[in-house]
Amino acid sequence: MADLPKIDIEGSTEPAVALALLRIIMDATKDKDTHDRDWILSTYADCLAVVGGAEIDYGEDDAETAQDA
Repeated sequence: MADLPKIDIEGSTEPAVALALLRIIMDATKDKDTHDRDWILSTYADCLAVVGGAEIDYGEDDAETAQDA
């Protein structure tokens, strides 16, 4: 547990929490080369949606469903 990043959240708004989550994901991502503008904005949008209560579907189950049919 000592290896967890220290994230300071300024405020308790959904955008602030989503930004903190984005920073955690960026720190945990091994391939830092993927952190281009599109990746950052897309990942932040996912974080914001999740913080707001949405479930994100990445289509992984769709491939399994297509194979079962």
